Amino acid sequence: MVRKSGTLGDATFDQDDQTDPSFDPHPTAEEVLRESKDWTRAIIESAVDGIIAIDERGTIEYVNPAAVKMFGYEPEEVLGKNVKMLMGDDHRPHHDGYLHHYRSTGERRIIGTIRELDGRHKSGRMFPLELSVSEVFIGDRRLFTGILHDITARRIAQEEKDRLLDVLNRRNVQITCLYRIGEAVRSGQEFAAICGDVAETIQSSFQHAERVRARISFDGAEYVRGPVDPSDHSMTCDITVAGRKRGEVEIAYVGEFEPDAAPFQSEERDLIEGIAAVLGETVERRDAQSKVIQASKLASIGELAAGVGHEINNPLNAIINCADILIHGLAEKTKERQFAELVRSESERIARIVRNLLTFSRQDREKHSPARLIDIVEAVLSLSRKKIAKSMVALTVDVPENLPKLKCRSEQLQQVLMNLIINSLHALDEKYPEGDPDKVMEIVAKPIELDGREFLRLTVEDHGTGISSAHIERLFDPFFTTKGRDVGTGLGLSVSDGIVKDHGGQIWVESKAGEFARFHVDLPLDNGWSTPYAKQK
Repeated sequence: MVRKSGTLGDATFDQDDQTDPSFDPHPTAEEVLRESKDWTRAIIESAVDGIIAIDERGTIEYVNPAAVKMFGYEPEEVLGKNVKMLMGDDHRPHHDGYLHHYRSTGERRIIGTIRELDGRHKSGRMFPLELSVSEVFIGDRRLFTGILHDITARRIAQEEKDRLLDVLNRRNVQITCLYRIGEAVRSGQEFAAICGDVAETIQSSFQHAERVRARISFDGAEYVRGPVDPSDHSMTCDITVAGRKRGEVEIAYVGEFEPDAAPFQSEERDLIEGIAAVLGETVERRDAQSKVIQASKLASIGELAAGVGHEINNPLNAIINCADILIHGLAEKTKERQFAELVRSESERIARIVRNLLTFSRQDREKHSPARLIDIVEAVLSLSRKKIAKSMVALTVDVPENLPKLKCRSEQLQQVLMNLIINSLHALDEKYPEGDPDKVMEIVAKPIELDGREFLRLTVEDHGTGISSAHIERLFDPFFTTKGRDVGTGLGLSVSDGIVKDHGGQIWVESKAGEFARFHVDLPLDNGWSTPYAKQK
């Protein structure tokens, strides 16, 4: 015999094995065939993939256990039935036609190929399959054998891979969008131009870009990318600055979507929120920068006013002294004495203006004392009456002298009143560039009671352009102004609001656009201040 190593060796046989009656070295053909069938059936029935055999008419003649498990039927429920009962709706109506076409023409469309289709479980659930079909002949009969592999897990994995890739691509687009918006912000251009750039950039960042319409509104102005009509598929996010809504970013889709379709992806919602946050932070940062700049300017103006006032006082005192000498040396009722008295009275008026200007420019937050409202009004009018007359405004003042005194910082209340007068003049000049009977300003004061407490209400009213209802809510915001850059900074009313609140009061407005504006300053008689200054009579 030949050993495993390849060398020859002797071999002996047991005689008893050869004489064993069960031993047959030459099995019959029937035994071979039976063993082959058993072997083949064992392989088919232990296969992991489903195997189904059908005849030329599509009738199921065999299903292996894997196919039974795959579709949820018992063998007797499918044997003798048309195989299309196991197919999805896409292929079921056409399957008989496929078989007829093959029988008629012999043209192979499926046989020998691998394709994907949906199978129908007994429960009605659809699931993806990979199918390969082969043709076999048994005698004169033609059968088709299908091997089916459930690819549900593979399909889920592929869909998840596609989903993650899609998310990654959209994130990349959105990051690019935010980067471009950041570039626009860093460019230093006007906020209106930034909003226009953002509205232009947003569109390309959505999955249905051709159907997207973007609108950004801020402080009453709108920046639109395409017409934004009412839509059932829209999303908005507020632009918030310092805790207050100033505008919004709106995205809308035109056209219709399937009832179960979600036009907005979660990543797109995140993008809109990010854009709104960037715009809000941009405004906050710019407001803070402007506030620092304006505060510096105001401080410089105050120092300049103080310096100019002191420089004026010195020659002014000399003029007043000289006028006094002339008056004492001239006879009464002479023209010369009248001229000298006029010089003195006008010099004193200049001195009062300078004193008021110095008081107005001081930032003394500690010293306060009881003051008459009429004195505060007269001090402000000494600075502004000429300008009021020059604008041809009919001024009415109704501030009784017997009103109770206020515990206040007079110079700060003068600042509030001055700001209200300037705003009224601007509104009147805008509506009436020339004189007009309706070009009227009224300053009125009266005692009132609020929540059981005594107040004085100072009101400044004009019949000018009025204030839009869209602007009233933001009227006291820092740097909010409807005036041009060369006219106002937007700080006046904000500073006035702070001063009045510091005095324990409130400032509020009534207005109708195009008709009138009425500012009320309510100041409590007892605001809790109790320093020695407040006790003086």
